[in-house]
Amino acid sequence: MAIKTYLEVYKEHSGFVSHKWIHYFFIYDRIFKRFLEKGKPIKMLEIGIQNGGSLEIWKKYLPHDSVIHGIDIDERCRQLKFSEGIFFHLGSATDESFIEKAFGDIQFDVILDDGSHICRDVIQTFEYLLPVMKNGGAYIVEDMHTSYWKEYGGGIFNQESPIEYFKKLIDLGINRDHIRYDLSGKNDYLEVIKNISQISFFDSICLIEKFYKPKETPFSNITVGEISLVAALPTQLNINTNEKQREINKTEKIICG
Repeated sequence: MAIKTYLEVYKEHSGFVSHKWIHYFFIYDRIFKRFLEKGKPIKMLEIGIQNGGSLEIWKKYLPHDSVIHGIDIDERCRQLKFSEGIFFHLGSATDESFIEKAFGDIQFDVILDDGSHICRDVIQTFEYLLPVMKNGGAYIVEDMHTSYWKEYGGGIFNQESPIEYFKKLIDLGINRDHIRYDLSGKNDYLEVIKNISQISFFDSICLIEKFYKPKETPFSNITVGEISLVAALPTQLNINTNEKQREINKTEKIICG
């Protein structure tokens, strides 16, 4: 059975209303490809459900038996009645105690923030919810263009905006091992080093992906071959075959699962 694109599912939808930027449809297909191809049920959390149509569409789009949870602060969302496998929670994703009470030990494969889009809320929500995302999971922030809008607490190059926050995670988190100055006073990003494998930016969307296993030490540099006529390589890179294989196996489990 062929996998339907998000656009195909969206156009066929009837029920609760949903509205999206049109280019999101194609970005979703890129992000969700690995989940769809495996065909295994996943758990997804969406922050900000509005009329509820998005939850219904995710249920149709994702592999059979996937479970969708939605959060919203609007009391009127209580009147929305969903089919089996869709659950609504009234509360704020910026309330850490609510998150703990609502989800307990649940871990999500995908978390999508389509909530208030207020800059401080986006950052706080990410920091609260990253621990409840599975290793190998994907965290999606929509409508990142509000990072440039003053009424949402943003502005071009505003260091308090989510755009600048996630840019900083690239330097002080993902690529931290390669920075050649003292970062001992910037320990806020140590969890990012261990857990975040990738940060990608699209038009108005940011994707943050987790390693399949925490990265506890820097990745190794491994040399193969015996002849180096042009450049002599440091001898410490030439480790024995067993050590090479152990490093390769460990790295594969971290990145590929």
